[in-house]
Amino acid sequence: MTTSNKIDELKYMLVFDYCFSVDRTGRGGGLACLWKKNLNCTITNYSQNHIDMEIDDSLRGKWRLTGFYGMPGRRRQSWNLLRQISNLSQLPWCIIGDFNDTLSANEKKGRSDRQPWLIQGFRQAVLDVGLVDIHMDGYVFTWFKSLGTDRAVEEKLDRAMTNDSWFDKFQNAKLECLTTTSSDHYPLWLDCAPQPSSSCGQRRFRFENAWLVEPEFGCFVSQRWQGYGEHPLVHKLKQCIVDLSKWSLNVNQNTRQEIRKTQRKLKAVRSHVDASNVSYFNMLRHRLDKLLIKDDIFWKQHAKTFWYRDGDLNRSFSMRQPPQGKS
Repeated sequence: MTTSNKIDELKYMLVFDYCFSVDRTGRGGGLACLWKKNLNCTITNYSQNHIDMEIDDSLRGKWRLTGFYGMPGRRRQSWNLLRQISNLSQLPWCIIGDFNDTLSANEKKGRSDRQPWLIQGFRQAVLDVGLVDIHMDGYVFTWFKSLGTDRAVEEKLDRAMTNDSWFDKFQNAKLECLTTTSSDHYPLWLDCAPQPSSSCGQRRFRFENAWLVEPEFGCFVSQRWQGYGEHPLVHKLKQCIVDLSKWSLNVNQNTRQEIRKTQRKLKAVRSHVDASNVSYFNMLRHRLDKLLIKDDIFWKQHAKTFWYRDGDLNRSFSMRQPPQGKS
């Protein structure tokens, strides 16, 4: 199966509307970008190491987003590619990805220090194109290897950078280093325009098919229904809605709470993994992986069953292929 086929399958699983991918060469590489139909995105340029897209934002006007993958072992080529693609557009620009480079000595921990000429070369390329780092919340390193051994190393290889005009449009943008369970890179979460938290209104009740797979569901409903006595049917149904809503919140919340609790533990321990706690670190990753799978199964059944069952046949929009241009 080609990379594009795998990404197309992933698009349906994650409920995205469009995707664009660059097939890998050999055993490694491959890039992909997925987006929702409410974003007016156009692929403008791509290569084996980047995907460039223009976003027509109804609120902030047009801006540019680039996903970047630095060439391991060919850093000068990566730096020159960064310079080349910077000249393709004058729009407000954000570039995010794995650059396979660091901007300072303190962005690496463990083993020998990175060569000064490598740091200076990447730093000069970033200065030449007028980019600055978005401050990253969370853990300071995004990649790790051999944790718990005397060969352990951690580096900040992944980042998001922007030019001044993009910062002017997205002054409250937030970048966070998340936890992961099956990769040696921690994923980055960039929220361009975070919204202040607000209380939501009362939600309309809907019966969830996912409840039917919960072992205690049948017994719970039966016991509650018997407890409603001889009240009119409408009254009993209203009370059943209240009870089911509370029960569902608790069932799903327990999983979410465990996910958050495990993520907090993982974040706390990942900054000092050594031989004495590497087993605990790996146990937490394994537990988080199982919890995320469980949560994913629930939400696949939650109001999205039709999507996974019917795919293209049940979509209210028509697919359009993004325009392709090769650098």
